Amino acid sequence: MSIATTTDFEIAAARPLATPLVLAAGCVALADWLFYGWQIGISLALFLGVLGVVAAARHRVVVARKPRIIMTAAFIAGLVAAIEDINFLSVVVSTLATALFVIILTARETLSWQWRLFEAAMIPLRGPFQLAGDLFGALRHMKTWTPEWLGSLVAWIVPLSIFAVFLTLFYSANPLIEHGLMRIDLHVLFNLVSAPRLLFWLMVGCMIWPLMRRRVPRKPARRTEPQAAVVATETSDLDYLLGAQAMTRSLILFNALFALQTGLDLTYLWGGASLPDGMTHAEYAHRGAYPLIATALLAAGFVLIAMRPGGPAENSRLIRPLVLLWIGQNILLVISSIFRLDLYVAAYSLTYLRLAAFIWMGLVAAGLLLILIQIILSKPNSWLVAANAATLALVLYGCCFFNAPWLVASYNIEHSRELGGTGPSLDLKYLAGLGPQALPALEAHIKQIPALGPIARDRRNCRDHALSQHPPNWRGWSFRAWRLQRYLAKNPDIPSNSSISDKG
Repeated sequence: MSIATTTDFEIAAARPLATPLVLAAGCVALADWLFYGWQIGISLALFLGVLGVVAAARHRVVVARKPRIIMTAAFIAGLVAAIEDINFLSVVVSTLATALFVIILTARETLSWQWRLFEAAMIPLRGPFQLAGDLFGALRHMKTWTPEWLGSLVAWIVPLSIFAVFLTLFYSANPLIEHGLMRIDLHVLFNLVSAPRLLFWLMVGCMIWPLMRRRVPRKPARRTEPQAAVVATETSDLDYLLGAQAMTRSLILFNALFALQTGLDLTYLWGGASLPDGMTHAEYAHRGAYPLIATALLAAGFVLIAMRPGGPAENSRLIRPLVLLWIGQNILLVISSIFRLDLYVAAYSLTYLRLAAFIWMGLVAAGLLLILIQIILSKPNSWLVAANAATLALVLYGCCFFNAPWLVASYNIEHSRELGGTGPSLDLKYLAGLGPQALPALEAHIKQIPALGPIARDRRNCRDHALSQHPPNWRGWSFRAWRLQRYLAKNPDIPSNSSISDKG
């Protein structure tokens, strides 16, 4: 039986996997060193930075200079968000920025930014399937007894055998080598390879694999020009339901109804008119804040459907000004909702959800304003989607640098009855649950509000206990945590309220 030659076997299909497997294994080892058993902090930015550079270099950068500069700036900005603080939003922003950096810089096909964003968001979900498919595909196309595999195995037999013989001789002849070999503890190596650790390696490997071995996504099938022309000339059901007459009548009714709502808000909220007996301004504000936002969103959807390209509303001289008037009223409606929520917060204090509601209402107002600009400037719907996406991205990125616990605690304390404000009495239990980032706000008012002292002391003790259980390490460093640590170093003791003078 003769040994087969190299040309008799297929090994080419397995070769492309070698480089991405080695790079992925290196990134998994880096993740193990940075994350496993340690608190996550600046280590995430370091890992994503290495991952982005390695993955981009692996596939070679093919885009032009301008998008390369833009994506590099977005990539660095995402890492900065992770350096500021580690939370759900900063993790999502930094990982998406890394994935988009690699995907766009190495793209060899032209696809929309929506498709790129979808591809980046789906990486953690499709990673395990793509890794398994690539490995099984390589095994299916690779024959078992390849001459390269067999030659490599045979080539290692003689060197390892002779090496073992020499090592045995040196072991018996040299006590230093004997002592060194006796100190090797194989149990330590086996302890490192535990089931949770293997699961961690597998999880990280699956998540980064689509970046190490990119697949070109298929473009959605496009209609041919003749079909598109036929579709454009046909009358759809929407044209019957939302024709020019229906649109005109709807907008007249909607504008009248919204004008009534706006007039009531101007009278009772902005004008300060007296409400019916038994109803407070706070109750009036609370009942209307969130439903009015839903109303504005429905109105925005109606405008997009009504003003769709090619629709009958484009040829009507009356519909366009009615739509502009209605959008303007919706913007006033959102501003009124923000004012309602502000009144409610002034009466019942600020919380995380109410703070998020302020941000959400601001986004809705910005979206309505963009719709108004789109109609005035005759921009396509793709421009509106891109503008809203950019606005959302900028707002979410700004929220990564927002110290919400400190803001909530500062607002509630400064507007509380204990300090003579118009707000309610302090909810001490809620303040205690804000975490250590609220300590500067709490301790700044201990002299005026002694009840804050036990909360601040408990927060400090909890933080000290957590640090004793998990000693600080550079991997868990973040800029926000560093600022808190610097504050605590400058203020090692809780302010005393002994200097408060007794009021006679």
